Amino acid sequence: MTGATESGDEVPWWTGTPRDRIPEDGVPIQPAATILLVADRPELQVLVLRRTEVSTFVAGHTLFPGGRVDDSDRDPRWADLVVGLTASDAVRALGVDDGLAFWTAAVRETVEEVGLVVGINDRVLVTDLVDRRHDLEEQRVNLADLVADRGARLDLSGIHPVARWVTPMPSDKRYDTYFFVAGVDPGVEPVVDGREAVHAAWCRPSDVLGRWRAGEVTMMSPTISMFQRLASYASTGDLLAAAAVGGPVLRARILDESASPVRFEGDPGYHDEGTRESLGWVWLPVGDLPDPTAGWDTTTPCS
Repeated sequence: MTGATESGDEVPWWTGTPRDRIPEDGVPIQPAATILLVADRPELQVLVLRRTEVSTFVAGHTLFPGGRVDDSDRDPRWADLVVGLTASDAVRALGVDDGLAFWTAAVRETVEEVGLVVGINDRVLVTDLVDRRHDLEEQRVNLADLVADRGARLDLSGIHPVARWVTPMPSDKRYDTYFFVAGVDPGVEPVVDGREAVHAAWCRPSDVLGRWRAGEVTMMSPTISMFQRLASYASTGDLLAAAAVGGPVLRARILDESASPVRFEGDPGYHDEGTRESLGWVWLPVGDLPDPTAGWDTTTPCS
């Protein structure tokens, strides 16, 4: 089954419910992108942020770099400033007309929030982007301008979409967020912007899940689901290879938005009483390691 974008391109149904068919309650649903940065340090670890307590959305929560898709991410010049992915490929991959903007937003947000650059190997440009991250955040400069002025290209071949989550009702803010995964050099260290994010660290996915179950960190179901998937991989290479191919797209079911594991078709507890379908779709396959939450009681929220 396929649908069609405004441009007429056929798109796969598995990207989830089309944006114009998502239930609304008067709160506009804004497109957003989140990126899971992974590295072998020496085992697989992922970059984790903690949101500031004064944030207007998910304050104090543990999450990944990301944010809203801006107008600059839709700059038409991006079609000629990227390699490894065409604009039409991005439309087909995500099923939305502004598909490429989700990739560029993920790259831009990574620079702004943690001072890391993905998809650019030009050392001079990388240094310039990091030095001007706050100018990017305040929209005093445009990422496309900086890339074009340097004569560089943004390589998107190593950035893979793995999930899509839409903020449920009711909420003061709602986002239609695509999740991406990308590998980075294990030697890089994040520097948070101190605005939206106040702490960043490299963590083993299973450790974060353990801290969440113990009540030491707060996460929402989209983030929880990603940690569950990441914890099933032993290495970055295995994870990225699986992400590049993708797998069956599974609709998530949840018991509680922030206090219970996310379950997919075939998981224990998938049909437990009280669970409900969420606006979440994940197509990152399960790795060879067991999901550490598989044996948890899904009928009782975590502490």
